[in-house]
Amino acid sequence: MLAILLVCPTNARLSMKVTEDVLKEICSPHEDPPFCLQALKSDPRTPFVDLVGLTNISIHLADVAINTTLAMIGPLVNETADPKLKVQYDLCYQLYESNVGEIESAKYGWKAGDYEDVSVLASGCLTDCDDCNDAISITPSSPLSQKNKEVSHYCETMLLVSNRLSGDS
Repeated sequence: MLAILLVCPTNARLSMKVTEDVLKEICSPHEDPPFCLQALKSDPRTPFVDLVGLTNISIHLADVAINTTLAMIGPLVNETADPKLKVQYDLCYQLYESNVGEIESAKYGWKAGDYEDVSVLASGCLTDCDDCNDAISITPSSPLSQKNKEVSHYCETMLLVSNRLSGDS
């Protein structure tokens, strides 16, 4: 076994359980490090997983947040009387549909062991959130603003975890 670890140190590093220090390192460049830490720790599997498992957890967290927000945007599009706001919400709806596709692709990439692809897809999720934020920024009281920011934080968390796994951190 020792010979395998000496020959494959990367695999040994990836299969080690994620420690509190590693979580802090991963989350330190996050726009909101406490959010990142709290999100990752919110899953009861976190103390028992390696970086591969933590990446799966981060994908799951982003997936839930994206789908919850998408479900919230649909009624906003349909119930808004303001035509300008309707256009903004519709754009966000389309961007969130794109996010759903990116998350589904990230799940596939994770299962296939293509962690760099997971990072690229997480970055795409962040871009979609930024574009939605730009669309709704002219309406500061939009109920979507806070949810979009939260999804952006989950996507950033996914990006940081997957970057760490793929060696880009």
